Amino acid sequence: MILAVLLLTGVGLRLAYVHRPVDHRLVSPWRQCDYLQIARNYWREEPNILYPRIDWRRDTPGYVESEFPFIPWAGARLFDFFGYREWLLRAVSALFGIASLFVFVRLCRKLLPVGGVLFATAAFALNPLLFHLSTALQPESVMVFGSILAVLLLVRWGERPGFGRLLAAAAAVALAILGKAPAACLGLPFVWVLWQRLGHGLLRNNQVLVAGALAVLPPVAWYAWAAHFWRQYGNSLGVSNGNHPLTLGMLLPPIFLLGILKWETLGLFMPTGWLLALCALCAPRKQSTIPWVWYLSAWVVYVAAAHTTSADWAFYYHSLSVAPGCLLMGAGFQALVEGRVLPRSGVLLPSLARWAAGALAAATLGALAASVVVFVRFRDGRTDLLALRTCARELAHYVPEKALIVVKGNEAEFDDRGHPLPFNIPMAFTWMDRKGFNYGTRDLSVKQLEVIASRGGRYWLAYGSDFDSEQFRAEVGKRFRLVARCKDGFFLYDLQGHVAGLSKEP
Repeated sequence: MILAVLLLTGVGLRLAYVHRPVDHRLVSPWRQCDYLQIARNYWREEPNILYPRIDWRRDTPGYVESEFPFIPWAGARLFDFFGYREWLLRAVSALFGIASLFVFVRLCRKLLPVGGVLFATAAFALNPLLFHLSTALQPESVMVFGSILAVLLLVRWGERPGFGRLLAAAAAVALAILGKAPAACLGLPFVWVLWQRLGHGLLRNNQVLVAGALAVLPPVAWYAWAAHFWRQYGNSLGVSNGNHPLTLGMLLPPIFLLGILKWETLGLFMPTGWLLALCALCAPRKQSTIPWVWYLSAWVVYVAAAHTTSADWAFYYHSLSVAPGCLLMGAGFQALVEGRVLPRSGVLLPSLARWAAGALAAATLGALAASVVVFVRFRDGRTDLLALRTCARELAHYVPEKALIVVKGNEAEFDDRGHPLPFNIPMAFTWMDRKGFNYGTRDLSVKQLEVIASRGGRYWLAYGSDFDSEQFRAEVGKRFRLVARCKDGFFLYDLQGHVAGLSKEP
């Protein structure tokens, strides 16, 4: 009955906010707006899943390098049946989140005694990162589901080896990596379990080689295919144009570790959960070995990609370690209850251990629940994007459906070493439902706008902050026609209102 209550709670949390539009109440809005664009373009344009397209496409077809687009493509197919309803995309994510919960419970029951199962399930159900991702238009929900399913199938293979079970586990690994590339860390627990069974014969086993090919080749084929969109069109969702790896300059001092530990604490363990995870060191090997190997494999990714994983905006990357972390807390809770942590001598120590287990469990679950509440209040109280959404929807009426808009992106397209940066900001394109150009704000000038106009850009959605000088404002006023303005500080200019003398220089 307790497990049923926990499952109902987890399902309820994953469905509670599914019926929301993609409005200004967004966390990580860039990715969610991108996914809505891709879904709309699958629905309105070519439905081939191999060709995801964004709206900030400039004068290209819009094909974009991304993870395998399970969620936007599935959302587009739901649009076919039910019409355009943005929340249907959230429903796809929620279904993956709910499936992850049930598969996780199955995995817990394979590895842990009853007490550990209940606590680990409760921690997983209340996890704030999974709560966010369950209704977010992001690929992590697919990655988490595939990862848990892969480990469950791997554990079942370890209990009773069979070629079919090994292939199923490999297929789940491929699914997770296609969902998002960091799931490649599953290779470590995969090899570990195989090594425990097969030893030195691992690499000479044809079944293992076939399973390894199944796990690796589909993701390699997809990411190679997706990379050619970046090379040909320069469009990426942060795969090739993201600055992810750890650099030598970050090692002295290794401050990046604080960023990683911050989100491992706030997004998974909470302070008291770390103590439960440490108690897992005293748990039987059957309960803790695979969770430890799995969790440490996630840290390999966090350190290797520390430039990203230590940043505050990348908090959702830490969903990779939620499942093994909850298993470790469950194993540690059980070890405390069974008296494996404190010395066995003495009359009061067993009772003290049980009290400690209860106190740590209550504090951890209470902190997780509180963090979900804080997350909802932060998201639903967000107002910094409200003016942009309001004005984008208002000014869209002045822009013909096929006309290309021009909107500012981040500061620069390249860093100081010439490495490309993901400077595109998609929100205005999503809310105006128009395609067009982003530009780096460092490069903003009348000449730059003229070049964009020569490539087909027509309507410039200008922020009030774009006019950093009266001279620039005067030049814009002389050169381009003001079509409309919004009371919240946005302006719409026609860049082709005066087309004589447009610059052709790139």
